[in-house]
Amino acid sequence: MEQHIQHNSGPIADGDGRVFTAIVNQYCLEFSSWTRYMGISKYHEPLAKALRKSSLDLHLKINFPASGAAVFIPLVYFSEIGNHVFQFPGFAIDVEKDEVTGIDVTQFLELAVAEVQVLYPEWPPIDQALSSSHALAIAGQKIICHTALEERFFPVIERFKSMAMGDQSLLHDLATSWFRQYLNGIMEQPLTQSELDEVFLLVSFLGNQKILEEREMLKDVYLRLQSFLQQEHGEAIKTLLQQRRVEIKGDLFSCAGQYVRSVYNPLHQYFYSSKLLVPTSNAQVYYRYFAQEAVAISIRPFDLEKDLPMVHQWFHSDHAKTIWKMDWSLKALEDFYRTLLAEGISHSYIGEVNGEATFNFEIYWAARDILGDYYDVLPSDYGTHLFIAPTDKQKKFPSLITRTIVEWLFMQPEVGRLVGEGSVESRAALMNKVQVGFKLQHIIEMPHKKAYLNFCLREWYWEKFPQNHHHSLKTFINEHN
Repeated sequence: MEQHIQHNSGPIADGDGRVFTAIVNQYCLEFSSWTRYMGISKYHEPLAKALRKSSLDLHLKINFPASGAAVFIPLVYFSEIGNHVFQFPGFAIDVEKDEVTGIDVTQFLELAVAEVQVLYPEWPPIDQALSSSHALAIAGQKIICHTALEERFFPVIERFKSMAMGDQSLLHDLATSWFRQYLNGIMEQPLTQSELDEVFLLVSFLGNQKILEEREMLKDVYLRLQSFLQQEHGEAIKTLLQQRRVEIKGDLFSCAGQYVRSVYNPLHQYFYSSKLLVPTSNAQVYYRYFAQEAVAISIRPFDLEKDLPMVHQWFHSDHAKTIWKMDWSLKALEDFYRTLLAEGISHSYIGEVNGEATFNFEIYWAARDILGDYYDVLPSDYGTHLFIAPTDKQKKFPSLITRTIVEWLFMQPEVGRLVGEGSVESRAALMNKVQVGFKLQHIIEMPHKKAYLNFCLREWYWEKFPQNHHHSLKTFINEHN
C-alpha cells in the first residue's frame, strides 16, 4: 500500500475542494466499494485519533482492497443522487498496519487506478499520468455543469428565503409548490435523458441547500412519471420506474478502456421507509402484549454504546457461531455497526421480552441488498435477519417475537412484501416463519450460504392470525394520525 498512500506527490491546486469533490463523487457513482461511517471508533484507536480531527459525525469510507487501504472523508451532506458535500482534508488508513496518512487528489486517483486495474484485468496497464489528467478533465466538466445549474436556480432559492423571512415551514411550502410546478412544466411530455439528469441535479442542489429533502422530491418525480403510464410512452416509463438498476457509461477511466456500470434507481426512494431504516431516536418503537401467554414484547433501535458489548457476547455463544457467524472481535463488530447504522439501507433493533433484552434483528431494504440479486425484487420488498439469544425454551418465544416484528413492519405503508433468505441449516427458524404466514420458495445459492427464499404478504399473515388484525389496524391508525 505504501506506494499509493505514502508517495508524496504534490496536491493539485483545488481552491475550495471542488475538484476533489467531483472526483470522489464520480468514483462513488461508478464504483460501489464505499459506505458511510458514523461516529468515532471506541475499539480502534488509530482510526479514532484520525476521526477526532474532524468536527463531523459522519464520514464517507471508500475501500481500496487492491491497495489494502481505506479512505475516510468528512461528510457534510449525503446526496441520494450522488452529489455529496465534503469537508476536507480526509485521510487514508493502511488496513493491515493501521498507519494513517493524508490524502490528496493525486493520491486518491493512484488508489483508484490500482482498483480499476484489478476490476478490469483485460485492460493494458493504465498510464497513471494520462488517467489522472483524464479524470481531472471529467471532474472539470462536472463542475461546469453543476455551476451552471446553481447559477440558474440560486436566485429562485434566494427569492423564497426572502419571502419566507425565516419561517422554515413557509420556505418548505413555497419551495415544494415551485418544484411541483417545475415538474409539471418540464414533464408535459415524458422526459428525455438529459431532462431527467437535470431534474436529478436540481434535486441534489435543493437538498444540499437544505431547502427540501431529496427523498420527498424524488417521490414527487416518481408520481409525476407514473401519470404517463397510460399514455403513448407508457412502457418506457414503466421500465424506468420498475428497473432496480440503471446502466451508465463509465467516464472517469474511459481513457483506459470502455466500461459500463450500474447504479441503483433513485426513483425507488418512493418506497423508502425512513421510519424503519433511519429512526430518529433510540426510544421504543413498538410494544405488543400477548394476554394468553402473559408475554410483553417491545422493540427499540440498536444503541451502539449500550448494546454492542451485549450482542458481542450473544454472537459468541455456540448456537450463534453456527448460524449467525458474527463471532468477531469488538473492533470488527463495532466497525460493522458504525457502517450499518450510518448507511440507511438496513437498521438493527433490540427486542425485549418482559423487559429483558432477548433478541436482535436487522431490517433491510431488499432492493438495495445482495438478496435482490437472486430474485425479481420489488422496490417495496423488506426483509429481516433475526437472532434470539436465549436457548432456554421458556425464554425464547420465537413465534410471538416473529409475529410482533411482522405486525410492526406491515404497519408501514412503504412495506409491500416481507422477504427472507433463511439458511437451509436453520430448519427451526424456517418452520417458525412458515407458522406465522411465510411461504418457502426455492433454494438460492448465495456467496455465504445456501438459503430458502421466502415471502410473506399481509393477507397471508392475517389469514393465520385474523384475531390480531383489529389490534394492528388500531395501532396503525393511532401512529399515523
